[in-house]
Amino acid sequence: MRLALLLRQRLRLLMQSDPARALADLRPPAKRSFSQHAAVAAALAPAPAKLPRTDTASGEPSAFRSPHMSSQPPSSSRRRFGRPPEPGTSSSSARGHRGGVKHKKKGNAPKEPPSRNTLEGPLHNLKYIQDEHDKSPIKLKPLILETPRSYVNNFCIVACGKIPDYVSTQGTVIDGDRRVQVHRSTVNIDIEPPIIGIGDHPEKKQAQNLAALSACYQLQELGILDKPKKIAAPKQQEAAATEVELSDGSIVGYEQARNFMDYYCRRYKFPSPDIDFICTKDRWEAIMTVDGRRIGLGSGPNKKAAQTTCYLDVTKYLESCDADLWKTYQEARKSGKDLGLAPKVFFQASRRLEDDISDLVDIIRHLALYKNRPQKNAVHTGGDSAVVDLWRRSGHPGGWRQSTTLTAKSNLLLARRKAYITDPKLERMRQTRQSLPVYTKANDVLTHIAENDVTICMAATGSGKTTQIPQMILDEYIDRGEGANCNIICTQPRRLAAISVADRVAKERGEGLGQSIGYHVRFEAKPPEPDGSVTFCTIGVFLKQLQSALSGEARDHTSLDKITHIVVDEVHERDVDTDLLLVVLKQLLAQKKARGQSLKIVLMSATIDPTLFQEYFRDVKGVPAQAITVPGRSFPVTKHFMEEFVPTLVTPSTRWVFQQENVQKYVHKELGPEVAMRLGVRASSSATRNDEELELPYALIAATISHVLEISDDGHVLVFLPGWQEIAATQKMLLSPLGPLGINFNSKNISLHLLHSSIPLAEQQAIFEPPAQGVRRVILATNIAETSITIPDVVYVVDAGKVKEQRYDPERHMSALVSAWVGSSNLNQRAGRAGRHRSGEYFGIISKTHAELLHPYQTVEMKRIDLSNVVMHVKALNFSGMTVEEVLAAAIEPPASDRVSAAMVDLQMVGALDAEKNLTSLGRVLLQLPIDVQMGRLVLYGSFFKCLDNALALAAILSNRDPFMAPQHMKQIAQERKESWAPDGYRSDALATLRAFNAWWSLQSRGDYHTANRFCIDNFLAKPTMLLIQKTKVSLLQAMYRAGVIEVSAGGQVSSSRYDIPRDLTVPSALNVNSDSYPLLTALVAIACQPKFGIRTGERTFRTQNDKACIMHPSSVNHRKSNAPDAEASQQKQLYAFAEKRRNDTSGGPPTTYLVTTTRIDPLTYVLFGAYNVEVVDRGLECDDWLPVVGDIRTLDDVRRLKNSIEACMLRVFEGITMSRARGGRVLPVLPREVEHESESEDEELTDYRLSSEEIKDLDIMTRDIVGILNRYGSERIASQSAQQSRAGTPTGSPFGRKAPLGGDIPPSGYSTPGAYQSRPSTPSRLRRY
Repeated sequence: MRLALLLRQRLRLLMQSDPARALADLRPPAKRSFSQHAAVAAALAPAPAKLPRTDTASGEPSAFRSPHMSSQPPSSSRRRFGRPPEPGTSSSSARGHRGGVKHKKKGNAPKEPPSRNTLEGPLHNLKYIQDEHDKSPIKLKPLILETPRSYVNNFCIVACGKIPDYVSTQGTVIDGDRRVQVHRSTVNIDIEPPIIGIGDHPEKKQAQNLAALSACYQLQELGILDKPKKIAAPKQQEAAATEVELSDGSIVGYEQARNFMDYYCRRYKFPSPDIDFICTKDRWEAIMTVDGRRIGLGSGPNKKAAQTTCYLDVTKYLESCDADLWKTYQEARKSGKDLGLAPKVFFQASRRLEDDISDLVDIIRHLALYKNRPQKNAVHTGGDSAVVDLWRRSGHPGGWRQSTTLTAKSNLLLARRKAYITDPKLERMRQTRQSLPVYTKANDVLTHIAENDVTICMAATGSGKTTQIPQMILDEYIDRGEGANCNIICTQPRRLAAISVADRVAKERGEGLGQSIGYHVRFEAKPPEPDGSVTFCTIGVFLKQLQSALSGEARDHTSLDKITHIVVDEVHERDVDTDLLLVVLKQLLAQKKARGQSLKIVLMSATIDPTLFQEYFRDVKGVPAQAITVPGRSFPVTKHFMEEFVPTLVTPSTRWVFQQENVQKYVHKELGPEVAMRLGVRASSSATRNDEELELPYALIAATISHVLEISDDGHVLVFLPGWQEIAATQKMLLSPLGPLGINFNSKNISLHLLHSSIPLAEQQAIFEPPAQGVRRVILATNIAETSITIPDVVYVVDAGKVKEQRYDPERHMSALVSAWVGSSNLNQRAGRAGRHRSGEYFGIISKTHAELLHPYQTVEMKRIDLSNVVMHVKALNFSGMTVEEVLAAAIEPPASDRVSAAMVDLQMVGALDAEKNLTSLGRVLLQLPIDVQMGRLVLYGSFFKCLDNALALAAILSNRDPFMAPQHMKQIAQERKESWAPDGYRSDALATLRAFNAWWSLQSRGDYHTANRFCIDNFLAKPTMLLIQKTKVSLLQAMYRAGVIEVSAGGQVSSSRYDIPRDLTVPSALNVNSDSYPLLTALVAIACQPKFGIRTGERTFRTQNDKACIMHPSSVNHRKSNAPDAEASQQKQLYAFAEKRRNDTSGGPPTTYLVTTTRIDPLTYVLFGAYNVEVVDRGLECDDWLPVVGDIRTLDDVRRLKNSIEACMLRVFEGITMSRARGGRVLPVLPREVEHESESEDEELTDYRLSSEEIKDLDIMTRDIVGILNRYGSERIASQSAQQSRAGTPTGSPFGRKAPLGGDIPPSGYSTPGAYQSRPSTPSRLRRY
């Protein structure tokens, strides 16, 4: 090995002296770590070369043996690394040290000379100490009063790592009229805040006891005398390194360093590393040995810290020796190969089932559906039309709109405008519009738009840009008689903004929605009349319209060649859709200009950075885009931060607020320990490592809202919170506080409103209507209220300063929704909401110092999320002559190339892209569904396998937040309710939610709203989320009809017209015949979760493809607390699919990775529907390069053949759907057929690539038989499990044990339910209705 010579130098440095003496002399200040010696060793050694490993005395190869070591006695190194010393001992114990600390023996310390100094009063005797420091309501234990020094010493050893020193001085203290000769002893405890104990007594020993007693009283007042570990963890973390930087700039932590060493040892067939610990005076040493040879060392204040630095030292050293090895490890880590293979999974089936699987493979391979299967990779015979033709093809050929029709519409618009101008009823509205600041710049703005292709409008808050600029453009066209030629798209970042702005603009024009003003958002649309209109829409909807235009599906009124202006409002928000839209607009602008056509783009924001956008939109001459500024009309807003208003909240009645642990932790973090202690806020019980994951102080937020209402007489309060969970927690704290607040929020004079994307729009719109006289509103909102919408009479803003951010690790397939700090521009934007109507006030739940350190803007979304959907959008738009990588590299702030590559690999895995990165037929079908590709595959397979309704519900459930809530004080009860919905034998969070949703919808859909609401409350379900799941189901079903999937699934019995959708949109009964098959539903979950699977490796731990050790999230029904002992666990490894991995970085220890939303799956389901790359190996199958499945080799080979046959048939199905839906003469890629080995008649060659009626029947046969196989295997598994648990086996005729339909057999829900629902008598609920 190349490392041999460098390791020889390392060993020489370690073993040049006597081993026993070397151990005794190990002191951190006297030596360097091995990684620090690496440069010296490299200079002494010749050029690195791959050297063979020499043999040890036992004949085994070793990379750590060199010729210079062969003469040493074989026992020398082993003698040094025998059994590690017990804590409290070391190699220096023979010299009189004990426990690594030198204890002073009586009489050993030099006597201090008598002092005649006058000491500063008062006299710190026992009475003074008790009067001054005995403040805690909890009295000291008698034993502490007797031996205070022992308690102080024990506290300091744990909290500070050493025994404190007592400094004694002899002198005179004036006590009243007398002078007292005393010894004054002082003890300092180095914590935050510092503790200083002082004691005076004629005897020195008693003075030290009094000083210790004073310290004990002070520690007791802080509440930490018996909890020294509270403050020990932060100090220990600061004392030892937790990361190291390598030569290539990589930052490595303990977990990755440990994985690297495991990979290194496994690669070169070494035994696992051993760690020996040595305790010195106040530190621990960790020494790593591999194959009996020392390779690394580290030190720290405790064992854990020493072990961390040891692993970091070894990693840095090995990387400096062999950089290629580190690069190889990094590449292996991306795919999980650095972890090696997981434990084997055993597959077992009955002989009859094995035969049926083999027979099914033969049956499928004789079907026409299989014989007509295409190859996997597309061969482009013509390719799709490029974006260069988008505008020409999106509507009818040029000139289709007759001039007479347009002239008539222009005259109509002009007549409406004249009527509007002269209508006396609208005089006040006209004056209100004209008073807006944007009207003072109307001519400048319109001239700028007319003279420039791109206008960057920097319009301050309150200027009226959102409502007025689109109208100004349209009215200018109308006034000159060309109104029908003006069609404006105005994008908004959110659904509520698009709808509310459209409604406001329509009212300003004296119109109803649907005339010249309309909107289009997800789940809802009210489009305007064609020719002469403004459409407000979300960016996602507009991108979908672009995609529809490209595929020839656009209706006349959405044709893109009609659009004259595209206004992008709030462009500063920079979500991924906005950035992608900017790329599209830049390309389309160039294409339109090349044809001599006009397209005007207007970018608007109140907090925009104009330079970035000006440079991005340069013209053909390279001149940056021009910006125009519009003044605002906002009133002054006074900002208050925590330093200012929190002291006023600390009153006897609100003391309970500051006793909450999350409040204590938050106040200490924001204001600092010194200020917090001065306010009487005790130190928190545990440290928080990740500042972003600091829990919000809900009690403090509630107290702040109450304070705002108390100090004012009128005006509404807008509260900014990160997400739904925080909104619900704050609402609960307001309505059911743990102590008194100054305001009763249950009073009829206070109206609470919630603003969140999951709230029904009708409820959200209520905030725009005036309240009853004397009623003040408190609006709990996310950043949905930050821009575009203006809530009347909001004068006060309370801001948590956080926002939900989606973050994704493409290497580990780990997605997390975290609460991140907003940028300073967002903070200013939120404060501005208080000054829209009059002078307002802003209360930030953040310190002023922290606010000044915020970044100006948040990290753009494209740099931190999964790019799979973005890649699909780009493929659908089909940019001319540009690859996906090139398109995304052209973004205003492009994502890292490795994130794009990871997204492409994921899409290839699910089958949306082929090996050449071209869209497959499956990919083209998935583009028609408004959902992620994994969820799209779920609903497609659910339709073909005839359990569509439940498949739609599952996709909606997995795409939205978990509807099950877990209130802090009722977590156990809530968890029990959730577990009651998990089906027996098929433990699954998704299926538990599905059963609960179906039970709720059966009540909700028949109009029994009261009972449905009661059901949600009793089962801890969030009703807004349940409604959102239903809306998502309907949207998906509509898309399935339009894509032609329902037609194929139903055997051609429904209309083939994409627009001929039933008015009463329901799932055909023929597509629900397998809805009660839990094995099939489990298979659909496996499809949706690919490639996120884990295998149990211990009682609590699980191995995934990329993680060596994860644990089940406590909220899962598969958590060990939720499961009874399973006899099957001792017989075979358990497999689980999971929807999300969540990393917890908030604790003081190493981060923990949780598996969230899990489903128990069996080996057959995993191989057929979960694995994407199955290889044949010696004892069975190896799936996705990490999970071996063993068993009967013949049967496993049949399972693999069955998987390949299913996938081949599905390729043909998706190809047929794609070809049957082609419109407008589109030329799609044609895939060659797979070559059959047996001879076939040439006249049977396939020329019509649409699905034939025979192939559709074949699909029914195949899916029916596969469901039968899944049901029988599930039945055998449950029967086997029951037999192992010494209970009666489940009848093989049913895969469910007892019949448990998804819509029935409901666990008790706490209320009387009619019909098939059986429950216990009514149970009182402690939850409020949200």
